[in-house]
Amino acid sequence: MPDKRTPASNATPDLADAKKRVSEKLMPLDYVSGVGAGGAGLKVYLSRALEPDEEHHVKSVLDAEAGGKPVEIVKSGEFKAR
Repeated sequence: MPDKRTPASNATPDLADAKKRVSEKLMPLDYVSGVGAGGAGLKVYLSRALEPDEEHHVKSVLDAEAGGKPVEIVKSGEFKAR
């Protein structure tokens, strides 16, 4: 299975570390299709709308692991290779 994570090459070291921590917790979830880092913050890409308990879990992980970085949650659908 291909790695669904986005490289953090344009991120600062502390942002890259936050992305790594968040990715390790969220990428195994079937409703998270990606985690990206760029500019000053993180983006979490969702494959579908979340149930309330799923949304609570994602926000709990972000609160614990994003290191106070700005986070945008985007419902983008599933990422697929072309």
